[in-house]
Order: sequence, then structure tokens, then C-alpha cells
Amino acid sequence: MTRHITTILTAILLIGCGKSGDTHNERTLYVTITPLRGIVNELTCNDFDVRVLVPEGASPESFEPSARQLTELNDARLVFETGLINFEQSLTKSVAKERIVNLSHGIELIEGSCSHHHHHHAHGIDPHIWTSPRCLKQITLNIRDAVLEAYPDSLKYSVAADRIIERLDSLDHFCKEYIDLAGVDAMMIYHPAYTYFAHDYGIEQIAIEHDGKEPTPKQLTTLSERAASLNISAILIQPQYNADKVRPIAEQIEVEIITTNPLAEDIEGEIRRITEIICRDNE
Repeated sequence: MTRHITTILTAILLIGCGKSGDTHNERTLYVTITPLRGIVNELTCNDFDVRVLVPEGASPESFEPSARQLTELNDARLVFETGLINFEQSLTKSVAKERIVNLSHGIELIEGSCSHHHHHHAHGIDPHIWTSPRCLKQITLNIRDAVLEAYPDSLKYSVAADRIIERLDSLDHFCKEYIDLAGVDAMMIYHPAYTYFAHDYGIEQIAIEHDGKEPTPKQLTTLSERAASLNISAILIQPQYNADKVRPIAEQIEVEIITTNPLAEDIEGEIRRITEIICRDNE
């Protein structure tokens, strides 16, 4: 808490040392996580310098912006966030509210117990809205509306948004058709990052980790039995976790461990890849 207060005070001092009046940089946009950057870049036709707040390889769950980053956010024209990750909750305390765009508006949020190192998400809501094509479509609409409000004469941004939405509709159709034809009932993953994907396509997401805690030996046995009965084709794990955490289950049910990245910039490509992975042995 002390560190957080110090960060905010330092940011205020840095802001005060800048130019007087409205100093925002019209050519800079910020996104809080990498998967949002590709959509914002494409929708705005690469007209802006789109920066990511959480650096590559860092966990959004335990991330805290530095005082200098907070200053840069105040200089940016717009800041796009999910509004659901722990650190995003405090941005409005140090960043001008009119610059922050909450991309979760219009999305039916799902409760979840996702947490890391005791950093819990807002009101127990699963934050991974960007891992579902249907949610990405609403995210795109929210980005479009904010950009057009800021730049109402730039009709090309609306055209670009339509192009993205058309592609997401196609991806949604691919995921639904592929999963339905394969008859997939469940997917197994170390950390539950694909809750919205699983919900939208009627499959169960079996998470090995819960509330940041490793499973007990008894829980491991139960998980292994469930995975075997549901014909799980692979166990997914994110790059920031050690594959040894899921090796006992993988060896017991004789499946491959595959690394997938829910924080990939090409999140559409990653969603397509995940669909192919979980369906490959059920086709």
C-alpha cells in the first residue's frame, strides 16, 4: 500500500513538471495488455503509436505501473483497458478518467476464482474477455466507438472496424463448427485463461490450478481420472509457468503438454490454434 501511494504521488509530481494545460499526445494511444494492441493498431490504420503498459513476459496479475508509466498514460490520447485486471482498478486514481476506455462494456461477465499470488480480480470476475472471438467483437465495437468519438471525421476507422468484425465473425463460425463436429466436451489447462472461450462454445474448462494454489495429490488423481474419461487430447499451459507443474497428469493420461499464450498479440491466431489443438484427436 505504501509503495502504491508513493507511486501515485511521484506521478503527480512528474505530471506537474510538464507543460501547463492539456498536454496529451494526440499521436499516442495506450493499451494495458498486448492482445489489445493488434486490434487498436489495425482499427486506427496504424495512424498512432500504440504502446503496451504491461511489458512482454510480465504477468498482468502482479503488475503495477511505475510513476513514469502513469505520467505517460496521462499524456496519451486514449488508454484502452479491460477494466477487470487488478492493476487497472487503480488507474482512475492517477490517470484522467476521460482518457480511459473500459472495453468490458456490453460483455456478459463470468464469475471466476482466477488469482495469482493473492492478487484477486475485481469482484471475483474472470478478466480474460479477450480470449473469445465473441467478446473480441464487442471489444472491437468499444474501441471503434471511443476512437470515432475522439476523431469523428475519420470514417476510415469505422471501415477498418467493420473489416475486423467480419473476420471475428468468421473465426467464431470456425470455432463453433470445428468444436461441434469434433464433439469436444472439455479442455484442460493449468491456469483458467479461456473461461469465455469455453463458455461460448459449450465446453468445460478444467483448470489444474485454483486460486493460485497447486492441486493436492488427491486432487491430481481426480483430475487425471476426469481428463481420461473426457478424452482430453492435450494439457495447455501458459509460457510463464513451468511445464513440470502438469507433467504428472500428462504422463498418467498419456497426452502432450502444449504451451499456448493468451497474451499473444495475434490473439485471433492463438484462438484458432487452440481450437485446432483441443479438436485434433476428436475429428
